Amino acid sequence: MSIALVWRAIFNDGGTVDNLFGTGGWVNKPGWALLAVALLTVWQFGAPMVIFLAGLQQIPGELYEAAEVDGAGRWRQFLSITVPMLSPVIFFNLVLQTIQAFQVFTPAFAVSAGKGGPADSTLFYTLYLYDRGFVASHMGYASAMAWVLLIVIGAVTALLFRTSRSWVFYASDTDGGAR
Repeated sequence: MSIALVWRAIFNDGGTVDNLFGTGGWVNKPGWALLAVALLTVWQFGAPMVIFLAGLQQIPGELYEAAEVDGAGRWRQFLSITVPMLSPVIFFNLVLQTIQAFQVFTPAFAVSAGKGGPADSTLFYTLYLYDRGFVASHMGYASAMAWVLLIVIGAVTALLFRTSRSWVFYASDTDGGAR
């Protein structure tokens, strides 16, 4: 939450970005408020990046050496070694970030002061759910919305797991194919 509040101060009227570009405050304009929230989300990509770095360190160097001996260039090594060996990490981060994208609340709440932004430009599903439940006191409606969110997240996650059989490769696979 504190990062989102700092972000609001940076992009608000009179903030750092406004002083640099003279935009009149990103969080006050419908076209720019959503972009400010998206940039905040991109800026918070640190944990998935650490997971990617850990995955990169687990790729054996011998694979690259063998590919180089076979005459593979950097691009071919990337496509034939790095991407397949990182596919479990890519899949893991994809699932977690997809679930997080459905649950985005704090940046929109902080940037729009809990109102959903100018002209509802940052009124995400979770912020609307919060508004219906805790501001308007329609707890039954908010509870039903939460169940719908759970079902949608479960369906999308199941779809990701289903499609992963064709593109996620594990080093333990003895047949050399996807699981």
